Amino acid sequence: MQLKKILRLLAHASQCCLPTCQHSKCRAIKALFCHGKQCKVRVAGGCARCKRMWQFIQLHSRVCKDPDCKVPRCRDLREYLRRIQQQSDSRRRAAVMEMMRLRSREAT
Repeated sequence: MQLKKILRLLAHASQCCLPTCQHSKCRAIKALFCHGKQCKVRVAGGCARCKRMWQFIQLHSRVCKDPDCKVPRCRDLREYLRRIQQQSDSRRRAAVMEMMRLRSREAT
């Protein structure tokens, strides 16, 4: 299945309340969500279904711009990715400043 289709399906399934939805894969995604809530093994324990669900949600969260997104854990993942990016930016700025300081010391 194409990535765009998967991401649209994920967004659809997270908002769909119809038990007999006409969307062909809606129930399968809803079942993944349900599994993720109940699974005792989880990704860390090697659950392939959980791993697949997390991959879909992570892909979605990287492109999602909706502040009120209903996809499970989307907002949490976006916030996490934002913090990681900020930390990376801070480290890069500190490294550049240190390099500039060392160069200016060498020039004098």
